[in-house]
Amino acid sequence: MQAFGKLISGVFLAASFPAAALALTCPELPDPPAEVCIASVQGLAYADEREDAQAAALAQQETADRFEAHFGHRPRGVLVLSSTYDANAAKGFARGLGLDYALVWLPPSEKRKLTARALRRSGLDRARARRLGSRMAGAEQNTLRHEVGHMMYRAAYWPDAMDPPRLQYGSPAPDWLDEAAAILMETAESQGARAGQFLAAAQASPRGIPPLAEFLQMEHPVLAGPVMRRLERGESTESGVQLMVSDDIDLDGVTTFYGQSLLLGMFLIEASGNPRILAEISAALAEGASTSDWFNNDARLHGLPGNLELLEEAWEQWLRDLPARASNN
Repeated sequence: MQAFGKLISGVFLAASFPAAALALTCPELPDPPAEVCIASVQGLAYADEREDAQAAALAQQETADRFEAHFGHRPRGVLVLSSTYDANAAKGFARGLGLDYALVWLPPSEKRKLTARALRRSGLDRARARRLGSRMAGAEQNTLRHEVGHMMYRAAYWPDAMDPPRLQYGSPAPDWLDEAAAILMETAESQGARAGQFLAAAQASPRGIPPLAEFLQMEHPVLAGPVMRRLERGESTESGVQLMVSDDIDLDGVTTFYGQSLLLGMFLIEASGNPRILAEISAALAEGASTSDWFNNDARLHGLPGNLELLEEAWEQWLRDLPARASNN
């Protein structure tokens, strides 16, 4: 996993861009979203504990740096760490301040409580439950960056999208692209772990990996019946955050989907030579192009194979070469 992390660090080296916007100031409110507010050029971060608010502000800054490197935007928003603050209230609050997004997420203390309850209900033995709980606790800041990434991506390309009539995972973008945008915001170590898990799954069961023509249209596995039912039976908060725990390394294909989304993004960046190629695709889709049309008609203009069949061949060869590249890194 470390080898893939080093390789990804080289491919996804995110440049830092100076922020042109002025820092916001925390508004005086009779009933603020939380006790502590930290204002920055990236927006407002709220939590009941100063340490948590500082962590939230840092996540906004780190995510904005990476997001600009790959998408050319720095969306500003409100991030509230709370188990009770209403998500719709947060959206209205952000709109009133002219900000681009709002996210309500769990503060670390509440996440630990929710995780403990979920672990007790999971039926796992104590040793496995402790390992899983420790792993989840260590990923809090990384998870926050991932979730902020989802919000920034939606704000950048579908700012006026209404809640869909049917269940939808994230933005109106294809699910792989929405997920790739969020995973790009994670640390290189986390990305390396996801890449390693995907390649291990591909080696163990090559036929279980969908070809690109299928994957590009694929619905997020979280929306599939078995995963959704488990999520609905999991723990939830007043603010709408749901939590499910499992030690299944690839719960109904979710882990594989994450890894393939990341690696497809990495492949497109390398093959095109453009660290913002996903921004090009996203802008076209936001203007009404279809995924298949872009890859069959526009991809060649960006140095990529000119149709999905040729793209599949290049993708499969790239995947075959990746383990050797990682080991030599």
